[in-house]
Amino acid sequence: MNYKYFDYENEIVSTNTDELKKFLEAKIAELKKELEYYEYLYSILETEGYKNIIKGNKGTADVIKNNRGEIVAEIYYTPPLMRILFRGKINMNKTYANVINKILEMEKNRSKIEYEVSLEKDELREIIIDNVKDELTYNKIKAGLQSILERLSY
Repeated sequence: MNYKYFDYENEIVSTNTDELKKFLEAKIAELKKELEYYEYLYSILETEGYKNIIKGNKGTADVIKNNRGEIVAEIYYTPPLMRILFRGKINMNKTYANVINKILEMEKNRSKIEYEVSLEKDELREIIIDNVKDELTYNKIKAGLQSILERLSY
């Protein structure tokens, strides 16, 4: 189906609505990605305590997203300290708390890490993990937590 519209010089131009739809869908997807990037940068600035964690170029910042693409946690890693800050409300029931503790305990036995899980009225706030000395340990912890957080953030 073709529609007519006026361009900037007031000439009549004909366009295919399918092409216009495709263009608009691509533009919307592009802008959503850009918005997500800016929201991520803003969240880093908004997070309290980030100044004490990242010093110079020694640290890295990463995120954990749920299946919908929403950021549920931010990870700040300055070896050997790993700090996971949670966005929004993540309510912990006993089952998920036990799984998170089991993941961290297994890694504690393997890699000799130390950790602290901060809860506020059954709401997960922060996990601080010390003695994360290599990328392998970091990636194991991140992957384990991500699988749990994806389920928790629905």
